[in-house]
Amino acid sequence: MEQLGSLVPILTSACALALAVVVLRQRARLGVFRSRIDGANRTDPLTGLINRRAFEEMLELEVERAVRAGRPMSVVVGDIDGFRAVNERLGHEAGDAALKSVAANALKWKRRIDQAARIGGEEFALLLPETDERGAFIVAERLRRATHRSFSDTDVGVNLSFGVATAPEHGTDAVSLLAAADRATAAAKDLGGDRTVIYSDEIARTLAQGGQAAGELQLATVLALAEALDIRDTGTGRHSQTVGRFAEMMAQALGFDDEHVERVRLAGVLHDIGKIGISDSLLTKPGPLDAEEWKEMYTHPEIGARLLSRPEFDDIRSWILSHHERPDGLGYPHALAGDDIPVEARILAVADAYEAMTADRVYRPALGESSARAELTDGAGTQFDPRVVKTFLTALDAGRARRLRPVA
Repeated sequence: MEQLGSLVPILTSACALALAVVVLRQRARLGVFRSRIDGANRTDPLTGLINRRAFEEMLELEVERAVRAGRPMSVVVGDIDGFRAVNERLGHEAGDAALKSVAANALKWKRRIDQAARIGGEEFALLLPETDERGAFIVAERLRRATHRSFSDTDVGVNLSFGVATAPEHGTDAVSLLAAADRATAAAKDLGGDRTVIYSDEIARTLAQGGQAAGELQLATVLALAEALDIRDTGTGRHSQTVGRFAEMMAQALGFDDEHVERVRLAGVLHDIGKIGISDSLLTKPGPLDAEEWKEMYTHPEIGARLLSRPEFDDIRSWILSHHERPDGLGYPHALAGDDIPVEARILAVADAYEAMTADRVYRPALGESSARAELTDGAGTQFDPRVVKTFLTALDAGRARRLRPVA
């Protein structure tokens, strides 16, 4: 009995230890179970992306951090165009495959610090810390083009419309910023889909008025973007306005009617809009471009043309697309020559070149008026249309004579 009594504490301790082990194991299992439940509550089961709940929580934290630090951060919202038709035509299995493909592209094209989410049925979002509206636009355009490539060899026609909003310009809290991105996405849809639109006050006013003509909405958007690009590239908003004024002057001198003159002026203002897709380092590079850099540069007329893709802008779009073509056929993007280049595009080429040569840039000082005139004259017949160059220089002289003429 004495031996049995001495064993009781040992047995009691062993039982307690065993019970403790069991309790710890159960707690560990519960912890894993809870984490799985929490993960399931924050992850979209189809695509593996975070869901709307998790995205909104992260967005709130990032907006607060960005506003506090005075640093930009952006939200991109993407919506699949005509997704219901995909499901109806090809079935839900094809629709699910399309959603997975979009998610895979989103993960591929985002940076490590970014977050990709599925926030609705066919709606996706990207949270982009330390990114301004231009950087967010580029990410959205890469994803949009990647979607084209993913479905180019399939029967599933999938396009994406994107809206971009940036803190603090477009919102200083998560709710307002996401709402701004949603409005920009709605504008992209109204403009025909398969494009990226940056939120602006013009968009907000137009949507609030019940939707003006889509062309007016698009024009307001790209005019605001053109000014923003000018400020980024040159420090002022004058480059595109000056090109527009020079183009208007030549169109008048060539005898275009008033409506045609105004369209040419507008094309001059918008001629560089495609540079939204060109990197800053390339645009400000002081030396010559290498082959890969030229490949990137060649894309900006096409990007600009795509931003004006509604029928009412067919004329302006074709001029912007061709304003880097040359009479000798050595221009881009399509190596057009001679009269195959619209005369309006030839006007834009001269106006753009002269303004660029006579204005200071970050990477070089202005050449001066006499040197710029000599460059135009030397390039007449190869880089520039001779008739347009002559018209422009004559108009410049006439304008100078009018300014110097004494008042009677």
